[in-house]
Amino acid sequence: MRKLFVPLIVAVILIGIGSVAWQGYRWVTGVAETFTEMDDPVFAMHAAMAENEDEKAYAFLAPDLQARVSIADFEREFRAQQIWGDAGSFSFSGRSINNSKARIRGSYTRSDDTVLPVFVELEKLGEEWKITRFHFGAPPPGQEEWEI
Repeated sequence: MRKLFVPLIVAVILIGIGSVAWQGYRWVTGVAETFTEMDDPVFAMHAAMAENEDEKAYAFLAPDLQARVSIADFEREFRAQQIWGDAGSFSFSGRSINNSKARIRGSYTRSDDTVLPVFVELEKLGEEWKITRFHFGAPPPGQEEWEI
């Protein structure tokens, strides 16, 4: 009986450790997925800009921002920043989530290899993240550091 007891205890311990490790893995990947899911509207908006699909790109803005910024002003700003139609890419290095609001910090590397700092605020509306603010260049006025 003792010969079976020790392997049984070892098996139970190994199963327990495996279960805890699996739950830890699921938690970490869930957090990472939540963090990167808020980047998706920015990437999708940029893809729409590359296709010159004004309305599709504009649809990634939150309704409150759309009420303040016309589609023409939206396109004009992104063209002025040399992002609209550019083959460059966004990358994000800092993220914070507070309830249904998020902030991401990163950069846009233009196709000519110049780098533009980018700050984005988003809000989760239903199941989707929508962009509530874009800021290019140095941190927004009055903020030495973007609060991430």
